Amino acid sequence: MRILALDGTYLNAALRDLGHEVLAVGQEPACDVPLTSPLSAGGLHDLLRSRDFRPDAALWCDTCRPPQVFGLETLPCPILGYSIDQYCNPWHVPYSALFDHVLLAQKNFLPVFDRPDLLRDMEWAPLFCDPLVDRPGSGERDIPVAFVGTLDPPLNPGRKPFLEGFRRLHPLVHLTGNYVPVFGQSRLVLNQSCVGELNFRVFQAMACGAAVLTEATDNGLDELFAVGAEVLTYPRGDVAAAAAAARQALDDPNLPRMAEAGRTAALSRHSTTARALRVLELARSLQERRAGMRRREHAALVHRELGMAYAMLASDPALPLPPDYRDLLARSAGELRLA
Repeated sequence: MRILALDGTYLNAALRDLGHEVLAVGQEPACDVPLTSPLSAGGLHDLLRSRDFRPDAALWCDTCRPPQVFGLETLPCPILGYSIDQYCNPWHVPYSALFDHVLLAQKNFLPVFDRPDLLRDMEWAPLFCDPLVDRPGSGERDIPVAFVGTLDPPLNPGRKPFLEGFRRLHPLVHLTGNYVPVFGQSRLVLNQSCVGELNFRVFQAMACGAAVLTEATDNGLDELFAVGAEVLTYPRGDVAAAAAAARQALDDPNLPRMAEAGRTAALSRHSTTARALRVLELARSLQERRAGMRRREHAALVHRELGMAYAMLASDPALPLPPDYRDLLARSAGELRLA
């Protein structure tokens, strides 16, 4: 299968390893066609012609940035979208109208996307680990508890006081940057999220062979992993409970066994390969159902929703967008509304 992969490159290596041809287009350096400026609908079709690439399916993956490729809705092949950070990207809801099937990383946002009028299908597809990257270290696990991440991210004001409070009650190694060598040496990884989302760190830390202590959420964690056997939890924001859980876990001789159980679960059920296989299964099903034709038959609906998504992005003062790109979004929104 020939797959046009747009923006996020998370699943591209797995798709290629499964024997499929991938043309990656986006801002990331790993893309086959790295973009330094947005690509118009005409530019997209010119690119595909120049590469003699006729995609059997297209896959857009969220990078928590506005889209860089316009005109996806004009492609005749099935189009899938993978939305990751729904909580800080409300524009994903109208934008999802251009997809024939949308994958949502956060289960509790399924009701938000439940728009039968948009015609596309949707499903929960939790995040994942990358077995090519997320691996245990070769040395001793000499870090008792670790956290890797930004101390004070703008969308997560609760992180800094939580980590500072935890450190007052229990030793904690806190670093930023590459998490792999740290998690590969850690016995226990502490995780904290922005709004209770099930984030990448859960899956990454497990695949690196560390036991994970994360927030107890209603976002499907206990459906993916056996709490107490594959993952440990604490009440969200409860510093004392988190420190007590860490202390108890480190004293438990069964902690390495739980870490290995978590790693086995992550690698077998929640890897890039597992998600790539699901994308391929969906793409074949959409081909058989001629889903792309249904999308084109309802072009007015798709244009209306895309126009709304672009207008939301163009009018958001909090987004650090270059003025020319903001103008492009505003113009595109107006053109789609008139289409």
